[in-house]
Amino acid sequence: MTGPVVTGASAVTALGRDLATTRAALAVGRSAVLPVESPDLPDRTDHSPAARIAAFTPEPELPKMKARRLDRASQYAVVAARQGIADAGYAMTGREERTGILLGTGSAGAGPLVEMERQMALESPDAASPFLFPYTVSNAPASVTAIELGIKGPNVTITQKDAAALNALFYGRMLLSDGRADALLVGAADEWNLQYHLAYERLHATRTARRSGFVLGEGAACLVVEDEAAARARGAAARARVASVVMRPAALSPQVRRADAARLAEAMNASLDEAGVPPAGVGIVHLSRNGVAATDDAEAAALAAVFPKPPPVAAVKEAIGENPFAGAVQLALAVAALHENPALGAVLVNAFGAGGNFMCAVLTRP
Repeated sequence: MTGPVVTGASAVTALGRDLATTRAALAVGRSAVLPVESPDLPDRTDHSPAARIAAFTPEPELPKMKARRLDRASQYAVVAARQGIADAGYAMTGREERTGILLGTGSAGAGPLVEMERQMALESPDAASPFLFPYTVSNAPASVTAIELGIKGPNVTITQKDAAALNALFYGRMLLSDGRADALLVGAADEWNLQYHLAYERLHATRTARRSGFVLGEGAACLVVEDEAAARARGAAARARVASVVMRPAALSPQVRRADAARLAEAMNASLDEAGVPPAGVGIVHLSRNGVAATDDAEAAALAAVFPKPPPVAAVKEAIGENPFAGAVQLALAVAALHENPALGAVLVNAFGAGGNFMCAVLTRP
């Protein structure tokens, strides 16, 4: 079986600032989804909950004085990247030009952008802090992480809502197969922001007591994905193999969250076929399930069509919230499970997002 290998994984979530803590919290059924408390919330009772990182300490991966200048998503990204590099035993020195980074995001830059616009609106354009501007863009986390770690290879940010992390992995496989890098940090980073939260509420996209919907979350996760020959040359132990990543887009409005079960089943079958894994060989399916009834029901129907015998499933977005980072967390959890359980065989990860962004990935034991 071909495909790049994963040598390290990490996660920063509202359940824990590392992958092990997050896994332990999920194992006992903990959820980070809580009511939002803010003096700036409009005075009504039907607000959506969120999965927020309450108190975040960037040290030891990032000094506090340096972290103060960064947006939250960039802080999460740097911490997750350093943890992933450490987990992979990857030494950057001498490999800077052959190492790249690909991050997905749906909300990076939200905090600095809102604050900069507030300063311009309430004071004047001249009053807006120039120090905020570099962090108002979605590629800030990948750029900051590259600077902090000394990465000089490909640097890509993908903004594709829920499926962005899997799209980053899709693109990363192509870069490695083209020989444009030997190793890539692949993942996603997001931050929670009140104005974005309220905007999703106005779109009736998030969950309330009266309607189904997703819950916004924040965090970051990274995989260290390497060309197998390069990983072997440095003596690295592979944790998992990226056996397939496929996309099956559908023409939908960017804000429409619905899906045809047959199209989702097609995506899952295509991913299994590319990986050479029969349905019976899948040990876990990481569902895209996030609380949106239309897509959750379609995924359940697709799962029944693909798997004659229902496999074990995980639905981590119910505990850590939705945003591209959650897809990266699913990938990191899959890597950890495959590394620990030799009998697992393969893990299927689904990412079915708004606008018809449907992606699936299969990770196997190396």
